[in-house]
Amino acid sequence: MNITYTTFLIPALLGAQLILSLVLTKGEICPGQRGRIHKTLPVLLIGWVLVTASQPAALLPLLTLAWFTFQVKTGKTRDAGPLWVLYTSCAAALLNWLLLLPSLTLPVSGMSLVAVALLGSSLAHLLLTRARTRLQAFHRLLPAAGLVSAMLTVLLMLWQLYTLPQAAVENQLLVICAALLLLIAALLVWVGHIVLGKTVHVWQLACASFLLTVSAGLQLSLF
Repeated sequence: MNITYTTFLIPALLGAQLILSLVLTKGEICPGQRGRIHKTLPVLLIGWVLVTASQPAALLPLLTLAWFTFQVKTGKTRDAGPLWVLYTSCAAALLNWLLLLPSLTLPVSGMSLVAVALLGSSLAHLLLTRARTRLQAFHRLLPAAGLVSAMLTVLLMLWQLYTLPQAAVENQLLVICAALLLLIAALLVWVGHIVLGKTVHVWQLACASFLLTVSAGLQLSLF
């Protein structure tokens, strides 16, 4: 089994790219909002650059997304296109995730799949909030998706731990607890604006994304 940072980074980029693509092409938003969201796409490009260091096939989503990002006039994403390039980039991102699967066990493959929703929603929520989107439904839908995904992650993590020798699990007990505690802390921060009935803030989502990233890193160290 070959587990690297791409096990969770590719799903995060895939999930965020799918959500942003949906908002850009189908969302009922004004050209100004569309332009601000379009300007967040370079963040995904940086992520794909990191992936290429381990998986050369990531050049395809990187180059197609870069073409779309810098070719289209911000604010005219839906009208001017070329939308087929954006769709091609999403398909290439999915292909890169599929290339991960043969080297992973079944529970880790499941964790990577769930990360599309968990980490992808977290990153997309951060970028949408940074772009000052007025799509208020996403401020509830994305944390809800993250909450369900986190519960599935715990179940899949326990499944993977069950396949490991008992001695290995005992030696990594502190890491396991830290990963779970950080995951719970990330969720509490992420849904804080819903529980308290307040406006969501960029710093809040950045903190939640950081905690999720550290938790994912600890999970990688276990397997």
